[in-house]
Amino acid sequence: MCGATCASMADALTRCIDAISNVFKRQESIIWSGQNACDIPCYPIKPLDPHVIGACTGPLSGLSHIHLDNDGPNVPVPAAGIADWNIQLSEAIGISISLYDHKVGGGAGRHGDPNADVYAVIARPNNAILAVADGCNWGPKPRQAAKCAANGSVQHLNELLFGSSAPSSTQEVVQVILDSFNSAQKSIVRNGGTTTTLCVAVVCELVKPQGDLRWGLCVVSVGDSPCFVWQNTTRQVLEVTSAAHEGHNRDMRDSGGCLGTSVGDEPDLGNLICSFTLLAEGDIVFVTSDGVSDNFDPVTLHEGATTHGPSASPPVSLPVLTPDQRQAGLIANLTQVIRGIKPQLKNEPIHAWELKEAIVKHVIDVTDNQRACMESSLKSVDDPELSTVERRARELEFKEKLKTMGGKLDHATLAVYEVCRYHDSCA
Repeated sequence: MCGATCASMADALTRCIDAISNVFKRQESIIWSGQNACDIPCYPIKPLDPHVIGACTGPLSGLSHIHLDNDGPNVPVPAAGIADWNIQLSEAIGISISLYDHKVGGGAGRHGDPNADVYAVIARPNNAILAVADGCNWGPKPRQAAKCAANGSVQHLNELLFGSSAPSSTQEVVQVILDSFNSAQKSIVRNGGTTTTLCVAVVCELVKPQGDLRWGLCVVSVGDSPCFVWQNTTRQVLEVTSAAHEGHNRDMRDSGGCLGTSVGDEPDLGNLICSFTLLAEGDIVFVTSDGVSDNFDPVTLHEGATTHGPSASPPVSLPVLTPDQRQAGLIANLTQVIRGIKPQLKNEPIHAWELKEAIVKHVIDVTDNQRACMESSLKSVDDPELSTVERRARELEFKEKLKTMGGKLDHATLAVYEVCRYHDSCA
């Protein structure tokens, strides 16, 4: 057992080292970050084509039906400037699932319902919008906050990114995204939501390509919903929003910032970050909730330990990771899963739908044991023949067992876009 554990640890550390050494293989893999649009490089961009060739939102009605008393059907309706949210394009997709355990007994569904995450992806011939909002805590009010944030932001972007007053540079795009967060905040307060994270990414085409890099990725985020890029040319992953937590240990109990009613009617912009990087054709941009990203974290997976947060009492056999090592391990795990889609075909590009399926499979697989243990525990302690003492003993037994299991039960949400100049006929 010890030998297997050591081998696993060695493998994890090797992946961390590989991630650090490979991150600079593509010289242009530079990420600019700051708190204002002026911190982002000013590349002129081509006029943004307004014709929608792909659009999706979810889960269920997604960013539509933002009123709590009228959630409407479980399908998206015209909203946020998009007439049809069911325009299928395999390069612009999203998904949101629950990793929580199923309820036992008469109740249907899962613990953690309703799913308080929201995603939206809109593809146009030379640009794209991706948004993920993750309502903080459980219940209808956080869900309302997430729906309002995504709705308000995307509505603002669809109004301001196109037409005579459209942005002409990457800096101006970032400013429009920042302004859309004001719209998101107002919508949350106006419609009775509580708090939510929000990450919004806009892909745009540059006037002057930087070598093979013809595209810019402009991102604004608050909270712990990160944005990543898979580079098909280097077979590496970058986290574009890494500056939001750089040098700090992740704490799964604290998103670090949020929109909504954090202090009165004001948001917490403690980790608001603007980020930018250049993209090549075939790169895949994906924005996730922390229910996805945390399930690649080496501490969550029990590949390493931390002295901070809910995992601050590590098993003695695990190495304690610095924040930078922990981040490198997360990127290494993500890279390994995506590379594993086509391990023998290194020159064969990976596509958006393949990346989505691989990531979803991973987060389900690494939480399977914990989910099964929770469901077994609930059935076991529900036995009416048990005394109070026996029931308490079983609860403690399952609690100790859960501590040995990696993974994190949460809602897992993913918005994905494959970079390319699409023709209007794609839809």
